Order: sequence, then C-alpha cells, then structure tokens
Amino acid sequence: MDNRIYIHIDMNSYFASVEQQANPFLRGKAIAITGKREDDQEQTRSIVTTASIEAKMLGVKTAMSTWEAKRLCPSLILYPGDPEKYADITRRFNAIFQEFTHKVDEFSVDESFLDVTEEAGDYLGATFIAQAIRTRLKEECGERITASIGIGPNKLMAKLIGESVKPNGLTVIYPHELLAFIDTCKLEDLCGIGPRMSERLRELGLFTFKQIRECDLKRLQKEFNSYGTWLYESAHGRENTTIHSSVQNSSFTSNHNFQTYEQPKSVGHSYTLPHDTHDPLEIKRYLLTLSDKVAWRLRRDGLLARRVKAFVRYGDFSGVEQQRLFQEPTADGYNLFQNAWMILKRLYNPEQAVRLVGISVSELSCGPGQSSLFKKEQKMSSVLSALDQIQYRYGEQGWTRAVLLNTKLKSRSSGFHFDHEL
Repeated sequence: MDNRIYIHIDMNSYFASVEQQANPFLRGKAIAITGKREDDQEQTRSIVTTASIEAKMLGVKTAMSTWEAKRLCPSLILYPGDPEKYADITRRFNAIFQEFTHKVDEFSVDESFLDVTEEAGDYLGATFIAQAIRTRLKEECGERITASIGIGPNKLMAKLIGESVKPNGLTVIYPHELLAFIDTCKLEDLCGIGPRMSERLRELGLFTFKQIRECDLKRLQKEFNSYGTWLYESAHGRENTTIHSSVQNSSFTSNHNFQTYEQPKSVGHSYTLPHDTHDPLEIKRYLLTLSDKVAWRLRRDGLLARRVKAFVRYGDFSGVEQQRLFQEPTADGYNLFQNAWMILKRLYNPEQAVRLVGISVSELSCGPGQSSLFKKEQKMSSVLSALDQIQYRYGEQGWTRAVLLNTKLKSRSSGFHFDHEL
C-alpha cells in the first residue's frame, strides 16, 4: 500500500451554515436552503439543497421537496440559496488549504482532498495540520462554518473515515487499523456504492466488505467488469488516484470543473419551470437552453456523447423519459436539442401540465471527433469554437440564442455543484 497521507475535509450543512454565520437570526433554528433564488416567489416548487444541523435532527433531508419538509417540520425556515456567497466562502477555505499543501483536489463545492504526505511526515503531523486548518476556518470563515475531517492512506478511505463522525468530527485511521474500520461500515457508506449497487451485491450474497474481500476477484470481474476490480480493491482499503501539485490558489467558480475519481458516465441538466405548462413552445425553449448548457460542458471537458435521454415530470410528479443513440458522437447543443425534442414530442402527454424538463447524455468519449465533409457542418464547428472562446472569457452568460432571450434559468445551488447540473 502506498504510504501517502490524505486529509478529506467536508463542510457540515454547508449552505445552511454559511447563512447562519451571515445572519444571527437564523442561528440555532431549523432552516432549509432551497434551490430557488430570493426573487422566486415559488419556493414551494423547489427542493431542500441543504438542511441545517437543527433541521436534520427533525428529519429534514437533502433533496426532499420543500412542501414535504414543511409538512414534516412546520417551523422550518425556507431560505433561498445564494451561489455567489457560497462560491466566495469556497474560494476562501481552499485558499487556506493551499497554504498547507499545494496538492489540493476541490472535489465539490463543500469538500476537498489534501495530500499532506511531505508536509506532515506522519499521521501525527497530519493531525496537527487538520487542527490548524480548523483554527483558520474559524478565524477566517466564522465559527458557524465547521467541517468533518478524515485522515487516511488514500482519497477514498479518507472520505469514508471523515464521514464516519459528523458533524464536526476529526477522525484518524492508521493503515494497520484500516480493515477493521472498513468492516464497521455499511456498503452504502462508501463513495461509489449506491442503493442499486448495494442491492445487487446483496442479491449475490455480499453484505459486508469482508465478504467482498473473501470473494473471488474473477467472479466480481465477471459480474461487474472493471467495477468488480474497484470493489475488490476498495474492500481492501486500496485506491490509486493521486492529487497533482498546483502552485496557484484555488480558482473555484460556480462552473468549476470538479475532479472526480473517474471520467463522468453522463452529463445532464434539468429545470423546474416557474409554473406548470401545457405550452410546447415554452417546453422547447427550456429544452434548447438546457441542451446548450450540456453541450458546453461536453466541449469544455473535451467529451463527445453517443446517447441522449430526454425527460419531463408532470404536476403530479409522475413523468416519462426515453433515450436514443446518435450515428456519430456529438457535442453540438442544437443537435442534442433536435434529438431530445424528437423524443419528447411523441412521448409526453400534452393533456398533462409539465413541471420539469431535462436532458442528459451518456456513452461519453474523449476527443474532437472526425471532421465533417460537409461545409455547413464545418462552418458550425468553427462557430461553436468561437462561442466557446467567448464563454471561457466571459462565462456561460457570454452569449445566447436570439430565440432564448426571454428564457432565463434562475440560479440555484445544490450540495454538489451550482447551476442545474445533474
């Protein structure tokens, strides 16, 4: 096992804590940060993006609809999210981290990994660094903004360790203690094992990490392909991703391209409309807006998509979705829109009012793709390249289609990212 030392730092009830730090009236009260901005009067159409520690104690959870949260906790204060404020605090705490090590991986809005192997020397040194970071966070971000910290031999284990004691925990697991610690955790506790995968493992008779360790690796690979290897290695506490040195301070922005354990399997956007609608033109405008945003993320990250999925949710929270393959991989927003609308126009029921519309793409590959032989497509490729340069310089609002001038997506925030990403 590599003798590296990682610190995982995860802010507790981050958005809610930031608001409680900024507004003394909210301190000690059950509050829920909603996905809608302050100028949106339809907060009942939103979801809980972050619940305060007080609200969590009353059963309010992230991703719960606001009407359900209010039913569960009538005294709950709904507070609109402020992405710019959270991005500012995120920049602050990542700048603090950079003072302790240049190997910082901004995993999400509210959590980061630090490789402190050289700076700490050993686990005691890493603990001193974690305590020093806590002091700096309190001094520079406020005493209401706390973090749970895990220290372990790799990123995956450091995250699992940190999440074992919340809120405001500081947990250190030495390498020789690792397997015993892993065996106290549930399968779903590990980042990368969701409810569906956990259920599938149980169907195979695998209920614990010890059972996965004792399982034949070839059997896991047969069942899960490369994911089976990952399961086997993870159950042994092994993981081989690294953090590369970065000498500059954190440059987190609201559209930051987060590093993750592997290339994303899908990219998507969804949006809850300001009001339920039967109007196909309104649905088309929002779908086109979302398609452009998905395409921009693909091009920004050097990806192409072979499959698109479109979906709608109705006012009664039921919904429909379907997907289709492209003949050639693409990162063109209008191409995505055309295919997504072909799906929706024959799929959704115009008799039912649409509440939410969304699009996602999958079967992603890297690279620019083959150059088209057609002049029209070559010209469009040049146009997209120029528009991308505008977005790199001025942000996602640097340009918009004329038909979408009156179609605005109100900013929202979530526990993993800003904007409307899936």
